[in-house]
Amino acid sequence: MLNKELIQKNAKKSWAFFLDLIFPVECLGCGEEGIWVCTDCFHGIKFNNFQRCFHCKKSHDFGKFCMSCKEGSYLTGIWIACDYDDELVNNLIKKFKYNFIKDLDYFLSKILFIFLSGLRNRERIINSNLKVFKKFEDLLIVPIPLHPKRLRFRGFNQSEEIALRLANYLDFEVDSERLVRIKHNRPQAKLNELKRFENIKNCFAWRGENLRGRNILLVDDVVTTGATLDEAARVLKENGAGQVWGLAVAKG
Repeated sequence: MLNKELIQKNAKKSWAFFLDLIFPVECLGCGEEGIWVCTDCFHGIKFNNFQRCFHCKKSHDFGKFCMSCKEGSYLTGIWIACDYDDELVNNLIKKFKYNFIKDLDYFLSKILFIFLSGLRNRERIINSNLKVFKKFEDLLIVPIPLHPKRLRFRGFNQSEEIALRLANYLDFEVDSERLVRIKHNRPQAKLNELKRFENIKNCFAWRGENLRGRNILLVDDVVTTGATLDEAARVLKENGAGQVWGLAVAKG
């Protein structure tokens, strides 16, 4: 067992050294050496200060679906922290997801924490009747899971890594084990909107007890059509969840 652990440890060191050769640590915004995102570049990230109904795009302070768009959706709303057009945010997500630079979860989770803090403060200022965050006193954070095959290939679930750090910032419970992916489908990024909804259908299952009305925050790195978040929300609602909100770093 000791030899196996030593081999795994050395393998991780070798892989880290290999990645350092290919992707030297430098700011993804300005190129400053020694850090993935420097302070100045991080402060330059533009957050979405105003939310909209995800489907019809009507302005809404808290991204809740309007009444007509709510029908047929299992989500209460979707919160999107930034735009994918932001070059730094785009680089962060791509390097994290496709170049397997796991350390970038720190910056992506920090983006979500700052965004949610701003959203919470706004609710207090305008005294919203929704009382969104008061309903989240017993919030459960759940990341979108990867299929085991894709998880083995990537080495980590990018949504889970972000969610774990975010939960630590917010002091909320996170559950990254009971929502599972049971279908190894085609990557959503290669499909059009209609195909995405068909492709993701019946991909998830809940392997736990009834949620008994507990409110859920579903975390993913990027949302495009909302198909993945909505399908996961369907499974959670069928297993007793209360409100289910989606949260993503950016909209693709």
